[in-house]
Amino acid sequence: MFSKLFGKKKKTIAEIAPDYVQLIQEATAEGFPIIADLLNEEMEFAKSPHIEADSNLWFRYIVFAGNLLNIETYFSPEESDAIKQVLIPQITASLGADPDTADVILVDYMEFLRNLNKTQKNLVHSMAMAIFQKYELNEYQTEHFQKLNAPNPKVMKELTEIVGLFLWNWKAYLETFKVSA
Repeated sequence: MFSKLFGKKKKTIAEIAPDYVQLIQEATAEGFPIIADLLNEEMEFAKSPHIEADSNLWFRYIVFAGNLLNIETYFSPEESDAIKQVLIPQITASLGADPDTADVILVDYMEFLRNLNKTQKNLVHSMAMAIFQKYELNEYQTEHFQKLNAPNPKVMKELTEIVGLFLWNWKAYLETFKVSA
């Protein structure tokens, strides 16, 4: 309400970036063990994938790549590129790997998600599909779905619902703040 009366508070992406990266990093660190447990105990699988709670590196790349692609929904191509130029170095630094290597991997994951999204037409579903593929979950499905080489729809529905919680809520954020590169 007050933002409508007094205007939105202006923030630069450089101001937002540290919190953005830290909050997503914390969410993935705290959330992945829950996802691992869900998948390990999934009743639709023929056997448990035995995903370790600390094997979250692929997951972190998927979530950060998905969040970077999600920026394109809320900003112009020029603004998106400028925002990504600020965020990517901070994200790669937070991943704890060699920054140049992490940068290349992150860009590869963005392209991987972008390609999945061409068929999925839904970023969150594409992120769930990326998890399914990166953690090779087809191996643990029932024979029927293994032969189809397609995820069980029940598993994908659950995974999609959870993965959606890891996207930055730009819609709500932009209701309060005006963001500039």
